[in-house]
Amino acid sequence: MKSSAIASIALLAVAAAACGSGDGSTTRTAKTLTYWASNQAASIELDRKVLQPELDKFEQKTGIKVNLEVIPWSDLQNRILNAATSGQGPDVVDIGNTWSASLQATGAFVGFDEGTLAKVGGNDRFLASSMSSTGAPGQPPGSLPLYGMAYGVYYNKKLVKQPPRTWAELVATAKKLTRDGNYGLTVLGASYTEGWCRWSTCG
Repeated sequence: MKSSAIASIALLAVAAAACGSGDGSTTRTAKTLTYWASNQAASIELDRKVLQPELDKFEQKTGIKVNLEVIPWSDLQNRILNAATSGQGPDVVDIGNTWSASLQATGAFVGFDEGTLAKVGGNDRFLASSMSSTGAPGQPPGSLPLYGMAYGVYYNKKLVKQPPRTWAELVATAKKLTRDGNYGLTVLGASYTEGWCRWSTCG
């Protein structure tokens, strides 16, 4: 059984229209972008260490400097909403895919219509399953997939002949394997982003 978690990248229309620097000023030039990245690594410093060399390569290739700010997930949504309502925010921002439709409804994001999408390689460049969570159904995407994680289930073939294919089957199998105080299914609880779980009853 596999699932996925996706983060998306969005362009703020308010920032593009105002040509703002992300700090409320309007002194940004066409050669500078402000990028709010979500905190993915063990620390903000580590995210900067990973991202900055790539942004430096982008500047060398395009001549566009990217001002990077890495923001913890606990603060990111409020920062985005404040930017959307004030019109003072970044040019580019990471968003969680579960936020895509509600943030799109603010009207603060660039819609990726066919013409805009063609500039980044077109719809076929992205997996259909990833594109399904980039905005409200029936509307042009409000964001584009940035990365995804595949989730998998490890199981004991002696106890589980066929892995579950639906959530109902997963729950039923877990209940069947739960006995003697041992749960039939475990999930790595230290981080909700860890993409694995396993059947814990040994046989």
